[in-house]
Amino acid sequence: MSNFGRRTWNREEYAHPITTTYEASLEGSLSATELSALKQKYTNYDQLMRDSNKGINKKLLTTGLSEFKKGKQFGFYCTICDLTFKDTLQFINHLNHKTHEIKFENLFKEPLILDQRDNDDIPDAEFKLAFQNAVQDFVRASGIKKKREDNGDSDRKKNKSVKCNIAKSNASSSNNNEIAKMMGFQSFGSSKK
Repeated sequence: MSNFGRRTWNREEYAHPITTTYEASLEGSLSATELSALKQKYTNYDQLMRDSNKGINKKLLTTGLSEFKKGKQFGFYCTICDLTFKDTLQFINHLNHKTHEIKFENLFKEPLILDQRDNDDIPDAEFKLAFQNAVQDFVRASGIKKKREDNGDSDRKKNKSVKCNIAKSNASSSNNNEIAKMMGFQSFGSSKK
């Protein structure tokens, strides 16, 4: 086997992780207040969207339309990733992308999106009690009265007969609606009466 063109490489040199990444240089060059301001900028999503959509009706003339360019240029600049985007859609897609999230987590050592639920801390009995209290408060506020349970069957029969009478009156009143007058006939010729 020929060794032409092959180079030997120092395994110990490549065994150490590379610490000269952009995140490490950004972390070293910014002060603690600048880092906290940067963190606040990228965690306040609503304000970030408002800022990126300020010039939404303005035209942006560019010579080379690529998705992004490395470094700070004319357009929408992501400080964490050191990328410039020519379009708001591309910038928003980048902010929602996994690479931006990973770089944020590497820089600030905490997740960008807090997807932790806090309802696991409450015991079930306490949650059920709080839910029942909320339902009772809603019932009191809306003025809904509880049905009597002792004459439940007779009330159901009365309600059923009232519902049938209402349905029959609605069927007869539906013949007089505006659509039937506009169409020029009174009914569709239903066999049910």
